[in-house]
Amino acid sequence: MRTAAPIAALVALTLGGCAQLERPTEDYYTLDSRYLLMCRGTTNHCQELSLVASGINRVDPIEDAYGQQVRGPNYPLSLARMLLKPADGSYSPKPLDDSNRYYILPVNSKTDTVWDTLDDIHSWIYED
Repeated sequence: MRTAAPIAALVALTLGGCAQLERPTEDYYTLDSRYLLMCRGTTNHCQELSLVASGINRVDPIEDAYGQQVRGPNYPLSLARMLLKPADGSYSPKPLDDSNRYYILPVNSKTDTVWDTLDDIHSWIYED
């Protein structure tokens, strides 16, 4: 039964990105490495990594948490690489499929910092 949840998540993601299932879960993050989306588990609550391009002056919390810099010219891709390979090796993402498109990231202080910073950048761009 343990493999059923990742398979169900993969099917949902394949059909609709960070699509919501009947019983969504938020106990991990899902990274879509193709469209550079970070989602709360199997929900449709997602953040676009592309936000860092406009809010690069606001990524200090991420850089502090990971001990790495978000570098140009492609800031979103740099952030995705940071999420997939933290410099300190504090976690290892788990691929959801053989295509290496979707990854499961743990909910921890580092990934929460990325989520919160992306949320702050979104608010700064669209709500202030």
